[in-house]
Amino acid sequence: MIKLPSYFTGFSSRADGSAGLRFATQELQAEDFVELKKHHNAFGWLLFKENTFEEGNIPEENAEEEGITDSERLRRRMFVYWKHPKGKRCEGDFRLWRTQQLETIGEKYLSKLE
Repeated sequence: MIKLPSYFTGFSSRADGSAGLRFATQELQAEDFVELKKHHNAFGWLLFKENTFEEGNIPEENAEEEGITDSERLRRRMFVYWKHPKGKRCEGDFRLWRTQQLETIGEKYLSKLE
């Protein structure tokens, strides 16, 4: 767990219904950067409260992603991209397009093994 005094500087909504959050800290020690790097791209709880914080109110259980699997999250994001890509709209059947994209991605990884 990392605990840093910080400012909540902004947020934005995303097409998939999630939110992007922005925080800024005061000057950090080197150990804090190491701890941040350790948790980069991890899933867990984010707690924010102005000023004092009672330690007893921190959830003990692990954060759960409410039944959304990694593959479901990817499928949803691919659908958002398919429906509203930059520059032009994708046409045709989403399932077919997704299958083709996943095959392309899979082949890319396999080619790196050769």
